[in-house]
Amino acid sequence: MRLTWRDGLATLFVLTAVLLYGLWLAGIAVFGLDARGVGAVVLGLGLAASITAVVYGVGAGLLRANKAYLVVASLIGSVALVSGVVTLMDANESALGVLVAATLALWLMATIRHEVKTEVPTKIEPVGASFKDAA
Repeated sequence: MRLTWRDGLATLFVLTAVLLYGLWLAGIAVFGLDARGVGAVVLGLGLAASITAVVYGVGAGLLRANKAYLVVASLIGSVALVSGVVTLMDANESALGVLVAATLALWLMATIRHEVKTEVPTKIEPVGASFKDAA
């Protein structure tokens, strides 16, 4: 399967989060955000990426994904959520780094999966069936 505009939008969200974090690490003040503010933005951008590229497709095949993929993605997602909450509550810089890494890992996994997965037919018609037969 080819990547869609949703994957492109998710990529934009994740790259923006990584860029913001990189600028913050370099000591460049962006809108005067501290670790807590950067964490809130990264968490929001990660959620937006998930909604556009992953959650939208749940009915179209996510639940038919390899069980190992689902387990790993769920574990990394849990790590992202917990580290995001810790960052917001405590302005913890280490937790912010974990949040960014987990967000990047989830995006990479989803993008690779979207690029290599094959389409699964949603409706199988009997051999020889056509529109004429249906009328």
